[in-house]
Amino acid sequence: MKTLAISFILGSLVLAFYLPLVVTFPKTLAIPKKLQEAVGKVIVNATTCTVTCGLGYKEETVCEVGPDGVRRKCKSQRLECLTNWICGMLHFTILTGRAFELSCLSSDILEIGQEAFRFTWRLARGIISTDDEVFKPFRGSAHFVKFESAQEYDSGTYRCDVQLLKNLRLVKRLYFGLRVLPPNLVNLNFHQSLTEDQKLVNEGLEVNLGNHSRPRHPPWREKVAVVLGIGVASGVMGGVLLSIVLCRALRVTSSDASLKT
Repeated sequence: MKTLAISFILGSLVLAFYLPLVVTFPKTLAIPKKLQEAVGKVIVNATTCTVTCGLGYKEETVCEVGPDGVRRKCKSQRLECLTNWICGMLHFTILTGRAFELSCLSSDILEIGQEAFRFTWRLARGIISTDDEVFKPFRGSAHFVKFESAQEYDSGTYRCDVQLLKNLRLVKRLYFGLRVLPPNLVNLNFHQSLTEDQKLVNEGLEVNLGNHSRPRHPPWREKVAVVLGIGVASGVMGGVLLSIVLCRALRVTSSDASLKT
């Protein structure tokens, strides 16, 4: 009972406090005239970024919108966008003694001009990794690393960081996994391993590849297939003969039993 009494008293006090406010509060909120005539700029349309990683561009349409909701003075503008600055890793495998080049250039950088960017290279020699702790500074501040004659010592992961010169903002990081192998270790000549017909197909010619160009199975596989086929056929024939013999035996016994009765 005491709890109910206390609750009733508190409720009465709250009602007595808010009742004058409710009575004196105006029914409608008066909006200032200047605010009613205010005009704001609103983005009414925007495209996605042109690239998924690195510095890209997007198109935005901005209009002035008033209280009446009508769009006025619309204009399109092109803005820089950066969805993700880490662009993954590219893998390359080359033979020793070959000339090779790694480049950070892309269409977005070429459009602005490479002079607006700063390129920094780092190297994790001898391993393929994206762990930043294993990288050490590497020579060169150009947008590329060129090997006149690549050697096994050049194998490793090369990291290229691209920054905007105006504010040193990091806009792109790209990894290059480079493997340099000796010629006697692996043959990378794909064309040499093709058959004559496959070479013609690779050149864009239409060739009817017959059975002679298809890979043949080893002889032991053919023998196993023959043995399995003979075994299955023998088993099926034996089962059919056994079922015939059993049926005839059952008929003979049933006929003898009927004659005895």
